[in-house]
Amino acid sequence: MTRRIQSVKTDKTRRGGSFEVPLPGVFAMCEYIVQHDVAEGFEALLAATQNQSIGSAIAVAGSSLHRTCEPQDSQHVIKPNMQVDAIRSRNGVLECIKVRWGWKPFWSMGTMPPMTHLPLHLVMRSKVFDRVKRDGRMLIAVDGWYEACESEQSKNNHRLSYTTSRQSAPIFLAALAQASEQFNGCDGLTLVTHDDSATKQQRLLAFTAEDARVWLRPDLQWEQAQELAMHMALAEPQLEHVLASPRSLRGR
Repeated sequence: MTRRIQSVKTDKTRRGGSFEVPLPGVFAMCEYIVQHDVAEGFEALLAATQNQSIGSAIAVAGSSLHRTCEPQDSQHVIKPNMQVDAIRSRNGVLECIKVRWGWKPFWSMGTMPPMTHLPLHLVMRSKVFDRVKRDGRMLIAVDGWYEACESEQSKNNHRLSYTTSRQSAPIFLAALAQASEQFNGCDGLTLVTHDDSATKQQRLLAFTAEDARVWLRPDLQWEQAQELAMHMALAEPQLEHVLASPRSLRGR
């Protein structure tokens, strides 16, 4: 369901340091995000760690965030460069903000398209990401996502696979974001991917509500983040896939 990273681009910062970033178009881990009312995901995240309801702090939708089949409501399908609801922690308090899906760090302006995905191992070993990995860790509560289907039958016929959880609960995608108090052209969010030992491919770093809060801990070390990806990320047995046609997403 995913494409291998074939190569990376080595570039230099203004200070002379080097870093590696994925080449544009090398892999399309997720083409669309499906996000229903973020309130339920917000509540699930709080309930998992505090074992209590958030009461009147935020309105909770009456319908479930989870859908057992491909969603039909176009307003919930989010594409790159669109706004997505993200959850972050500030001084121990969770808050929701809107961020553009697609990050444009200053050193990539004019040379690369916005980053929609970023492999965890590149983030961990490059100092150029120090600030965003310290201050910009966020979670995206989603119902599921669309990605390219790589089956033999689909090589000559572009198909999408809709991925969702087998459980009636939201999925939390790990993300990194730059979100300034006053919006600037660099602001945006990128989804984090990790190496899946079972498939030897990159996949989205996704969690249940019970495990997702660890991603937001201010004292999280990046060696711990790697362990988090290896042992707490959602694995294939916990996910369900539904084949979909790109035609069904046209005009959304």
